[in-house]
Amino acid sequence: MSEKSTKPASTLDGAVKALRAHLLEQGNRFDRGPAYEGNGKVLASIKQAVRMYEGLGYTKLLEFGIPPVYALMQRGHREAHLFQPQDPQIRQWLEDERVNLNDPVIRDYQMRRFGLGDSDVSAAGKPHRFHINEVDDVFIATADDVD
Repeated sequence: MSEKSTKPASTLDGAVKALRAHLLEQGNRFDRGPAYEGNGKVLASIKQAVRMYEGLGYTKLLEFGIPPVYALMQRGHREAHLFQPQDPQIRQWLEDERVNLNDPVIRDYQMRRFGLGDSDVSAAGKPHRFHINEVDDVFIATADDVD
């Protein structure tokens, strides 16, 4: 019985590690977009953001946390990462417009924080540019291929 309960956790842990490695691939870029505040908290939770994106034709590929703090959505080749950072340092960097999100210090911090080494994070075969916007309490990172 304990084998069944640990298997999903290790599978989820592996998926989360692979996702983090994907986002931190060498060559990926992060750009900050505008922050939006809606009247009455348009997007106050990941669950609410997921419902909105499903209404736009996106499919939910992954969601984790109770309540959810992250979801990966996809429509065609376009991916959208919906998240509420739990790490106060990462949240501070995202909210501070003076911070360059591509600073190697930020990448190194995340790699250490998530237990990733250089061998876990390869160069992106097709680098992505992630545009990060904040809507109320939810951050949304959409990806485009880097030219």
